[in-house]
Amino acid sequence: MHAAKYVLEQTWRLRKLETVHDNVFWRGAAPRISICVPTFHHDVTPLLESLSKCEATEAIEVIIYDDGSRDHDLLARLEASAGKALAAVRIVSAQANRGRAAARNAAITHARGDWILLVDADMTPDTPVFVRAYLDAMDHAAGPAVIVGGYSLQSAPQDRAYALHRWQARTSECIPASQRREAPGRYVFSSNVLAHRAVLEACLFDESFSGWGWEDTDWGLKAQKRFPILHIDNTATHFGLDSTQQLMSKYARSGGNFARMAQRHPEDAATMPLYRMATRLRAVPFRRSFKWLAADVAKSESFPLAVRGRALKTWRALVYSEAL
Repeated sequence: MHAAKYVLEQTWRLRKLETVHDNVFWRGAAPRISICVPTFHHDVTPLLESLSKCEATEAIEVIIYDDGSRDHDLLARLEASAGKALAAVRIVSAQANRGRAAARNAAITHARGDWILLVDADMTPDTPVFVRAYLDAMDHAAGPAVIVGGYSLQSAPQDRAYALHRWQARTSECIPASQRREAPGRYVFSSNVLAHRAVLEACLFDESFSGWGWEDTDWGLKAQKRFPILHIDNTATHFGLDSTQQLMSKYARSGGNFARMAQRHPEDAATMPLYRMATRLRAVPFRRSFKWLAADVAKSESFPLAVRGRALKTWRALVYSEAL
């Protein structure tokens, strides 16, 4: 609790280093859902346009938190888009980049609704009933909870350059609610998750996670110890697919975050196939050569996609084994 209080105090102090732009609907809005969108050098206009086309926009507000991009042209486009949106919109611009977890925590301090929907900047709702489905789920929840809508590739780009990322997402992340319920805390992806304010006040995102990855898994596993984790099929598409090189670069930098998550949640980590593979591979001889071979296969378009995907999983586990 003391750590959470400290983070909140720091966040409120840093709000003095933010600039705020509200559209015409903000002042009079009484939102049931506050949609928080942290972003860094990304144009959120497509997401704003998609949300404006959803049913029940009178029940939402959208908070776009620009985490220190300091891109005046981008901010001007966002403000213009907010002016056209059929919902209350606040654009917050921070003077300095603080990272994914900190940006989420900072965005949440601007929220006025009792329920807060965290959506990544490169997502878009899959159906016009996206907001209404969450409103219905809120009404059926017995109290404060986390409600996970899920993730899809329904409208994702089909470029050949993103084929491996599509394969990885389809096999590991685009999972129906029926399957996610088997390990509810593990499948909390912060790209599309609704949480009651009480959950976020008790369980902040840990700002010691740096760079990309695993801060949302840590948060979900922490939250499930105190609150119900509910899974529904109310998906949003991830537009921001990465090339093979970009994806592997993210994985290469996320070993420390994975190890931190595993150390904090050892029992949950032990059920994860990736963790089990990483721990087994620690004992493999010639691990560096094996890692180089797996990376080479993952990058090569000469191999079938399924073979490349399994090589990517092996390479990632080898990377993580070095951090455990």
